[in-house]
Amino acid sequence: MFRDQLGKTMEVYIDDMLVKSLEEEDHISHLEACFEQLNLHNMKLNPTKCRFAVTSGEFLGYLVTRRGIEANSKQIDALIQMASPRNKREVQRLTGRVAALNRFISRSTDKCLPFYDTLRGNKQFEWSDKCEDAFKQLKEYLATPPILAKPVTGEPLFLYIAVSETTVSAVLVREERGEQKPIFYVSKTLTDAETRYPQLEKLALSIVMASRKLRPYFQSHTIVILSTFPLRTVLHSPSQSGRLAKWAIELSEYDIEYKGRTCNKSQVLADFLIELPEDQSAKEVRPGIRELHVDGSSSKNGSGVGIRLASPTGEILEQSFRLGFRASNNEAEYEAIIAGMRLAQGLNIEHVHAFCDSQLVSNQFSGEYATKDDRMEAYQKIVKDLALTFKEFTLTRIPRGENVDADALANLASASAPPKDPTLKRVIPVEIIEFP
Repeated sequence: MFRDQLGKTMEVYIDDMLVKSLEEEDHISHLEACFEQLNLHNMKLNPTKCRFAVTSGEFLGYLVTRRGIEANSKQIDALIQMASPRNKREVQRLTGRVAALNRFISRSTDKCLPFYDTLRGNKQFEWSDKCEDAFKQLKEYLATPPILAKPVTGEPLFLYIAVSETTVSAVLVREERGEQKPIFYVSKTLTDAETRYPQLEKLALSIVMASRKLRPYFQSHTIVILSTFPLRTVLHSPSQSGRLAKWAIELSEYDIEYKGRTCNKSQVLADFLIELPEDQSAKEVRPGIRELHVDGSSSKNGSGVGIRLASPTGEILEQSFRLGFRASNNEAEYEAIIAGMRLAQGLNIEHVHAFCDSQLVSNQFSGEYATKDDRMEAYQKIVKDLALTFKEFTLTRIPRGENVDADALANLASASAPPKDPTLKRVIPVEIIEFP
């Protein structure tokens, strides 16, 4: 009925209709187009429920103004004027009112976690000092709630993510004249099993959670995820399996880009990002040496390299690369160390301790062995030049028995038959069969 107006000059939800205009002089013509359709279908409006020529109005429980989408002041006042709950029923009433305002509350699950804890299990009700402090902080936050922006069709949107011990959160923003404005806040309480996920898996889960709750935005916009972590490499690694592989497939239907997070262009977003517990903040900035295990392999089917990069907090990134050219074992070993160094470089890692099982490569790098041909000399120069880009880089030779993971990855790439289409990536999930 209103297909020509929807999303342009009108918004309709069941029996609620909104006619909108950017310029005052266009409003009459937009109303006329609406009334023409109503007359055409012999529909009538209740005059007592109509308001015309207003600069702001309530629609679907939100206040829509020229500035953006604002929280309903009646809902906020009802929550601010609430007394401290005295029983579980009153806590449920509180969480219900919070749920109606979740879109406007940065990391709402973190803020309301003490309330949810009082409702868990059959334990006796207790409103602790921690609950009271959280209640006061929530009221202070809602005294000046953020104004949410409306995205423009076709523009890219940005997603910030954050995790804590018990929750994952995200905020979707748009950029206007150099300033980033929030569109939607979402968060989720982690299950008992999810709380034991590694840090990188929690961050990946926050993206999946946001894509599920904000599906219309993900479907109609390019989403740029801003993070200091190598999420693209983690989710798109060919060696990933289990949860990460499933999440990568789920996210593949959307147009998602990953970029490093730089400065914050909004105080609202700064508040979202600094609300990390102290122990989590320490984990993000804690310096440490990454261990890089590499190996190269050459066979009659081709050559390949294997890389295993481990962080001090236990996150592991594994990758196999098939070389598109013939290479000897020594050349494949050099290609492996170069690929591993470039991977670490791309992840902005500054301290690397590399391990390989090639006596030739390690001794040529240290200068104990001389290079006897131009090709080896060129490889040696590339490795030494790359080493200078790190604040700390060491290369140590280890026995082959201590390099089995990288060796297996290299053999996987070199021993398998070459694909018919070299542009296609191979994903090999590794699952666990628990019982015979």
